[in-house]
Amino acid sequence: MAEPDWIRGQIRFVERSEITSRLILGIEAHWQRLRGDRAMPRRDEIDPVELAPWLPYVSIVELHEDPFRVRYRVVGTEVARIIGEDFSNRWLDETGWSADSIFVNRLIYRKVAATRQPLYGLSVLDYAGREDWIFEWVLLPLSNDGVRVTHCLSLDDLSTIAPRSRLLPMD
Repeated sequence: MAEPDWIRGQIRFVERSEITSRLILGIEAHWQRLRGDRAMPRRDEIDPVELAPWLPYVSIVELHEDPFRVRYRVVGTEVARIIGEDFSNRWLDETGWSADSIFVNRLIYRKVAATRQPLYGLSVLDYAGREDWIFEWVLLPLSNDGVRVTHCLSLDDLSTIAPRSRLLPMD
């Protein structure tokens, strides 16, 4: 079987069974508990206190329709530190990222909105002078009305790239 393609050299979708990250598996289990027998939890069911084990790597993203736009509401401290910027409360198209980065990010959020299912992947990151770091991520859909995906709970497991800041409490 052929190796799956990387999209614009930045991301690759993977199956849930390919995820090895304990952080992703933990937050996914939490999301599943909140979801119950529904398609997805409501956005207002997300309590940051309950996200404490994952919070440094979590982002909450708001999705808007017509036109489709993405707004990063909250970006975890470790995500901001390793990426090199805090893009909380910024629209995707106003981040100043490359056209390819904006394209792939819009693509993954559109896919979650369309499928209403969790989305798993790998991303490539330039960090500390090395351009080929790879990390696992998940996007978990959330809804205000129980039908449309209005938000995503995102976890980027960057713990494999850099040790967690000593300023943060350890698990």
